Amino acid sequence: MAKTKKSKGTIAILTGGGDVPGLNPAIRAVTIRANREGYTVIGVKRGWAGLVDIVRDKKADNSNNFSVLTNNIVNKAGRTGGTFLHSSRTKPSVVKKSQCHLI
Repeated sequence: MAKTKKSKGTIAILTGGGDVPGLNPAIRAVTIRANREGYTVIGVKRGWAGLVDIVRDKKADNSNNFSVLTNNIVNKAGRTGGTFLHSSRTKPSVVKKSQCHLI
């Protein structure tokens, strides 16, 4: 039986504000290093909107809000411009609690 490697923890990457050159290579570098060190990396899609829209229910489909980043995923995206996680103009400081999907 193969021994499973336990994650040291989870790192979330969120890009907000707008696309700038170098985001994808930065996401790639952080992901590859964190994975090598034993961490799981989550990419939050659509910036702060991805966090605000998460439904906190284990049965909910939140695939539009985040995904687990692997070396294969970031290697493909590292050669493209902008951010493959996308961003939004959502300002977390003005989001009302009633707009969040809290359970």
